[in-house]
Amino acid sequence: LIFFILYFGLMIALGGVGRITGDKASSQPAGGAIGMFQSAAPSAKSGRMLSTEIAMDSIAEPGGGAIANIAADVADKKIIKTGNLSLKVEKADAAAEGIANIAKLNNGEVANSSFSESNRGIKSGYITVRVPFQNFTAVFNEIKKIATQVISESANAQDITEEYIDLEARLKNKRAEEASFVALLNRSGKIEEILAVTREVARTRGEIEQLDGRLRYLNSQTDMSAITVNLSEDVEIASASVDWRPWQVIKTSVKQLITGGQNFVDGLIRFIIIALPMLLLYGLIIWLIYYIGKKIYNRFNKPGQQ
Repeated sequence: LIFFILYFGLMIALGGVGRITGDKASSQPAGGAIGMFQSAAPSAKSGRMLSTEIAMDSIAEPGGGAIANIAADVADKKIIKTGNLSLKVEKADAAAEGIANIAKLNNGEVANSSFSESNRGIKSGYITVRVPFQNFTAVFNEIKKIATQVISESANAQDITEEYIDLEARLKNKRAEEASFVALLNRSGKIEEILAVTREVARTRGEIEQLDGRLRYLNSQTDMSAITVNLSEDVEIASASVDWRPWQVIKTSVKQLITGGQNFVDGLIRFIIIALPMLLLYGLIIWLIYYIGKKIYNRFNKPGQQ
């Protein structure tokens, strides 16, 4: 009796262990590449949770690390500053050259420019310069000194700090996601799993490039400020030099002389080719009429017939 009780107890114990082992073995391959993907790659939600945990840890650190970081961020704001000026000047060319020199002296550069000249010889146009953010005010005020009259002026500051911080956080999360995918590629797995992870790596790197490009653009806009200056020559000052232009008079006179000579030669050619033959024909007809008339007249008016 004791033997049978021990035998049945041993069988029940072995059966329970077998069921537990079978359940673990059957649940293991079900994940496949998706399971590996989910375990290794942080999702957007997990990225936000991770950022929150890091932020909370920073606040909990002694010495106020997070508060110090926030203060540093506030001090290092990202601002895009632009300015516009509309000026009257004596000479647009000289003014544009002066503006370019002011920009260069302040570690700036000319971004673009365009000018045109009216029929009266009065020039107008615009020039855009880019200067370091910290030199914006000095350059803006220095450019105004070139004008004989400041028609209008405006300055605009756009705070993009929030967008910049958001882009940096997204870029950091994407790089962490890329690192997880790359680590996943180093593991051994099926070909279809490797291909799936490779596609995710390519997608993530594309997003990283977009975010990085946007950050570079914002840096260029915040580091260098743009000032656009519209220039127009003062009509009263410009007219003094426009009204008397002897060289222009000489060129016009020579042009009229050449045009007159061309017209004379053209008329002479037309006369020789068209008018002269007609005149010769008319003259010949008149001479024949005169000659025949004279013959008839002499025949009827001979002295012996009177």
